[in-house]
Parts: sequence; structure tokens; C-alpha cells
Amino acid sequence: MTPRSLALVVAVCAVVALLAGCGGDDSTTTVTVTTTAAESQAPPTGPAVAELQQVMTTLGYYSGPIDGVYGDETTAAVKEMQTALGVTADGIYGKETHAALKDKASYITVQIQTALSKYGYYTGDIDGTYGSETVAAVKKLQTDLGVTADGRFGPETAAAFNEAVASGELKPA
Repeated sequence: MTPRSLALVVAVCAVVALLAGCGGDDSTTTVTVTTTAAESQAPPTGPAVAELQQVMTTLGYYSGPIDGVYGDETTAAVKEMQTALGVTADGIYGKETHAALKDKASYITVQIQTALSKYGYYTGDIDGTYGSETVAAVKKLQTDLGVTADGRFGPETAAAFNEAVASGELKPA
């Protein structure tokens, strides 16, 4: 894996953890913004919107405040993310966007599982599910690398992994 692909892995794993959880379900919260010329409603607010803003910040689509308000900046960021994911860019985070993001997360999890397998840490099915076997493999890798063993392939793990591979400390199994 290149440093760039590992950065993407970190970002998408954060999305998986925040939106779907490890092995999460298919439930989706749709936040819809509706305005008409005659009346204007206040934008939706709440923890789900703040979570979406945090995820989009992690992925580099949103740079506004994490305030839980689905305003113009959030809508623009959702549109940008939707365009990148190849779905309808309507600014509404709904089922289509959620599914596309989850598919991307599954693809990234396959990359993580493949790398862990290559270096002898993972022996399970390469199935794109960040389940207990993947978590255990990541924890073992983290322990060997001397980083916090929390089972999440985050920035600290990615940096330590890159360094260990580059230095030859980690070699393919």
C-alpha cells in the first residue's frame, strides 16, 4: 500500500466506524432540506448532522464548523462527496449516498485485510467486513508496532505501518 492509499484507508475506516460501525447494519438516517420561495424552514440540526460533518471533515469534503446544522456549507460538502462517489449530487445524504460510502469502505477494508494477510497478521476471509478477525489482526499489528492497540487502522497505525514496511522491519510472510 502506498502512503496515499493508507491515508484513504484511514479516512474511510473512520467513516465506517462513525456511520456504520464495524459490521454495522443497513439503517440510514436521511436528512432532507426543503425550502420553497414562499417559506423557508430552518435547516435540520442534531447529532446525526454533526456526525456527518465530522465524517466529511475526515474525508476532506467539509471544512466548516462541526455544529450539527445542515446548512449551505454542509449541503455543498455533501454534493462534492456525492460527485466523488458517483451518485446523484443533490446535497441530501440519503440511502444512495450511504450505500456508495459503505461500498467504498468495504473496498478499503479489503485492502486492509489483504495487507494484513500479506504480512502474516490476518488469516480470515478477505470479505470487506471489518469484523472481529480484522480487529484482532489490527490489534496484533499495533502491538508489534508499539502503537495503541485499539483495533482501528487509524493515522497512528498507518504511519507506523508505513515506517515499518519502508525500513524492512515488516516483511511479507
